[in-house]
Amino acid sequence: MTRKKVLVTGATGRVGTPLIREIAKDNDTWGLARFTSPGSREKLEKLGVTCVAKDLADESFDDLPDDFTHVVHAGAIVFTGGSERDPAYTLELNAQATGRLMYHCRQAETFVHCSTGGVYRYSPEPVKESDLLGSTIGEYSLSKIVAEGLVTFLSRQLKIPTVILRIGMVWGLEGGGPARRVDLMVRDEEVVVSAATPSYSSLIWEDDAVRMIQNALKLGEVPPLVVNLGGDEPVSTEEYCAYAGELLGVEPKFRYTDDTYPGTFMDPTRRQAIFGSCRIDWREGMRRLIEDRYPEMRKG
Repeated sequence: MTRKKVLVTGATGRVGTPLIREIAKDNDTWGLARFTSPGSREKLEKLGVTCVAKDLADESFDDLPDDFTHVVHAGAIVFTGGSERDPAYTLELNAQATGRLMYHCRQAETFVHCSTGGVYRYSPEPVKESDLLGSTIGEYSLSKIVAEGLVTFLSRQLKIPTVILRIGMVWGLEGGGPARRVDLMVRDEEVVVSAATPSYSSLIWEDDAVRMIQNALKLGEVPPLVVNLGGDEPVSTEEYCAYAGELLGVEPKFRYTDDTYPGTFMDPTRRQAIFGSCRIDWREGMRRLIEDRYPEMRKG
């Protein structure tokens, strides 16, 4: 995709940052975020990105152009960012702001909504796009389920070609859940794990996620195309931490609790048929992460 006018919300986030770096190479790219971290805005502006500082919960998009050809809506408040503290704010930002943004950008050729695997009811079996939804992560899950409903309604009502991506755990050299847990292990601290068994993750390396989201920008449908965006195989926190421990020469310490949410592996069948298989599996990702962060500790 080249020479398009593209808006990416959540431009400084785990999904938005690596995505916008790629899109900005060949497109008129706009990034919307709060830009509260020092240097975050300047980093994107050096790539030629037009930055818009805005809290999505703000009612007005009047200062934002409405002629974007493509939109990737990745902005949200997540579980680790405090989604459970203020249910009203979480619903406003994750759901109602999504509806306002989509209406504002209703001329878009494709609107890609970044949802989450957290919309599924917990299941010990891999979940398909047609499976039951449920509030596994409290307010966050609920807000994203509502957002999906709004996106589907507006896609039908306004004939906006749309893709809903239910994203798993995106990780890479700059961070993500496994990276945080590896850092805990290196500091000899406990890794918190859900007491639910089994509890799997749908890990997807950021390079694969970015490539697939870029492809999604060409695939909008009415009603929306719904696709799981996770890895090709299930892996538990204990499994990838144990593998990291082998590479680092440390022993992970686990603390099991009901205070954290259980993971469910998302069936990759539809995603593989549309986007192909992942190029980086979780083992290769872990090797790359440790080589980058802790080369002096690497054992194998």
